[in-house]
Amino acid sequence: MSVANDIALPAALTSLSPLAEWLAQQLAPYSVDEAWRFAIDLAACETATNIIRYALHEDADSLFRVEFVASEVGLILRFTDAGEIFPTERLAAARNDAFDDDALLTESGRGLKLILLSVDNFNVERRDGKNIAILEKGWSGLKSKNPPTGR
Repeated sequence: MSVANDIALPAALTSLSPLAEWLAQQLAPYSVDEAWRFAIDLAACETATNIIRYALHEDADSLFRVEFVASEVGLILRFTDAGEIFPTERLAAARNDAFDDDALLTESGRGLKLILLSVDNFNVERRDGKNIAILEKGWSGLKSKNPPTGR
């Protein structure tokens, strides 16, 4: 089983609601619990917010794309934009910082920390003039311990 679908959205904060609705529609066929859904939704919205604000500077004429790929082992969300290069040192700093309550309350890097806490793997690379952010979340964290069925 491997399912792929994608959506392109303008680089505006008003795109966050349509993104969340689209993601809910994509996840509807899968038997995942609310905590799992909340975590992937949080990570997706934080990733999109970073792209909108920092890579594309809230330029609604610019688009970013999100690809949904489900397989037997889990879900991949792939975000692509042609904006400014993602500062990889920010991701390294978020990975190296301790995850305490005070760190999560500060604005700088909070979104990256939330993403890292919400998914199994998060990485950003630059390829062919585009930023590619990949979020991975396995089905193994689910209470049922069985891969969800769908489509």
